[in-house]
Parts: sequence; C-alpha cells; structure tokens
Amino acid sequence: MIKINLLPFRTARKKENIRQQVMIFLLSVVLALTLMCGYGTMLSGDIAGLESNIEMASSELVTYQQVIRRVKEYENTLRQLRQKNSAIKELELGRAGPVTTLDAMTQCIVPQMMWLTSMSEKDGFLNINGIAVDNATIAHFMERLEESPCFIDVDLQSSQQTEFADTLKVKVFRIKCKPVNPWMQASPQGAT
Repeated sequence: MIKINLLPFRTARKKENIRQQVMIFLLSVVLALTLMCGYGTMLSGDIAGLESNIEMASSELVTYQQVIRRVKEYENTLRQLRQKNSAIKELELGRAGPVTTLDAMTQCIVPQMMWLTSMSEKDGFLNINGIAVDNATIAHFMERLEESPCFIDVDLQSSQQTEFADTLKVKVFRIKCKPVNPWMQASPQGAT
C-alpha cells in the first residue's frame, strides 16, 4: 500500500483556518468599533440637540421670569391703588358723615319748642345737650330721632327742670344716641 504524507496539507489547512479566524476576529473588531463610533456620533448629535433645547428653554425661562416680575409689579401697583381708592372713599364718607348727622339732627328738632346747647361724640355715641319747654317736647324729639334712619340706640340720660330768667321754667336734657349713615351701610362692601 502506498503511504501518502498528508501532514503538509493539514498544516496548510490549519494555517488557513487560523488566518480565517484572525480575519473574522479583526473584521468583528472593526465592525464593533464602527458601530460604536456611529452610535457615539448619534449620541453626540442627540446631546447637542438636547443642549440646544435646554439653552432655548433657559432663555424662555429668563423671558418668562421677567414677565412674571412685571406682572407682580402690576399686581402690587393695583393693590396699592385699590388701598388708596378705599382710603379716599373712607375719607369722603367720613367727610360727609358729620354733615349728614347734623342735617338729620336739624330735621328732628321741634321748632320753637327746644334748642340744642351742645353736641359731642365719644366712643361712637353722640351726646346731645339741650333745653326744651316741657317733657312732651323732649319725648317728641326722641321719637323723631328713633324714627330717623340716621340714629339708633336713643336714650335719655337726664332731664331736669330749671328756671330761665327767673320767670320761665324749662327742661334741661341730655340724650345719648348712636349716629348711623344709612348710605354708608347701603354701599356694597369691597366695591372699587
């Protein structure tokens, strides 16, 4: 039988297999590196896009913060103007209050039968001192005060008979009541 030496053929085949495996390995490494570079480039693009979005959002935030600051300034100005307006209305009401009270008081006086000598205000109550010809006149004056929408809690504090000019007997009286301005109560609260 003939013997064939297959060793060189096997060695060449082994070398070829090794060469193919090295080539496959190198191609795999190159392909992996290429894929990683492509993915890295894609991520860099995404990062750049996100950074530009962040930059735009930051500039919008600054713009909106300026708008918010201006709105708050306008709100403060509006609040101050409303406070000033309400203070002006209170002053106007306070200015007209004594005039209205005196006008209502003159409507309640019984003419030719009584005279007021003094009026004072303390703790929201009006103290009225005067002279009347008799008790009926004082009672009629008190009834008029109670019927008036400008006075509440009418109370006779004192009534004394004295002589005037040694011939005329008169009644000196003191009445306590609370003045009310009906038009102040009728106005809606918080109206601007």
